[in-house]
Amino acid sequence: MSEVAIGIDIGGTEIKYGLVTPRGEVRHAGAVGTEVVAAREGVQRGLREVLASCRRHAELKGLEITALGMGIPGTVTGRRGTMLMTPPQIQGLKGWETGTYLRRLARVPVAVDNDATVAGLAEARIGAGRGFETVILVTVGTGLGGALVVGGQLVRGEYGTGGEIGHAVFIPDGLPCAHGGRGCLELYTSAKALVRIYRELGGRDQDSARDIVAKAKQGQRRATRALGEIGRNLGLGVSALANVVAPDLVVVGGGLSAAGRLLIAPARESFKEQCLPYASKGVRWVRARLGNKAGLIGAALLGIEEGV
Repeated sequence: MSEVAIGIDIGGTEIKYGLVTPRGEVRHAGAVGTEVVAAREGVQRGLREVLASCRRHAELKGLEITALGMGIPGTVTGRRGTMLMTPPQIQGLKGWETGTYLRRLARVPVAVDNDATVAGLAEARIGAGRGFETVILVTVGTGLGGALVVGGQLVRGEYGTGGEIGHAVFIPDGLPCAHGGRGCLELYTSAKALVRIYRELGGRDQDSARDIVAKAKQGQRRATRALGEIGRNLGLGVSALANVVAPDLVVVGGGLSAAGRLLIAPARESFKEQCLPYASKGVRWVRARLGNKAGLIGAALLGIEEGV
């Protein structure tokens, strides 16, 4: 009987999940829609549905579930998976012991961490960062997530906030952030920031971030300029971290990574302009390889490697 782990990736609009082998192969995948991802009770209903689906498929295919891992927005700490800081798009999570809840539900070893962190683990182990010692991963989506791998290991820090580049100060006394600070990088480099900048340039109010990316690919000037500004902001933000850790590689994931070079080229250019020469020399910027499955794959690998 083949062993698999359940990987769960909780987002602001859906819960993605899958059964994943220790080599990162996805044997089964699915998603629970937005109607259940509204508050703690909704997330818990979704998790019960996920567990039921995974168990049915494992039994059907003769797979043994040996671990569970979960990535979730916010700050998670300890064996209990306690939520210290929670995302504004999912209410009522602060103080929830996610690891304890999942162990009771699944009856297997469990590990929980930040969603960007587990995506970074997947990219480092089997994706674009495989074979590199020091990697900065950024996920540019609704917000801006980050993960840092040094010496092949995730950097978490005492409270699990290592690599959280989205909340580094980008503009002092800038726009207010949901966590109480001001001028955080994600307010200037994210899907929400893209929509705001596009509208400031005269773009249509009805256009979403996805629409703007599509128009930029078609050559529309306002959309291209907005993506360029987002990219330049990203490069400047990453340069500050790169001056400290001197990475081998920067991996760009998240929904806006679909823009490809329209986002990455201006990011790489501003990165090189701002970064110390020895810190930027030879640093490659690449798009993440694992797409929207990076989170669930990384969560499963986390469960296998660190589940208790």
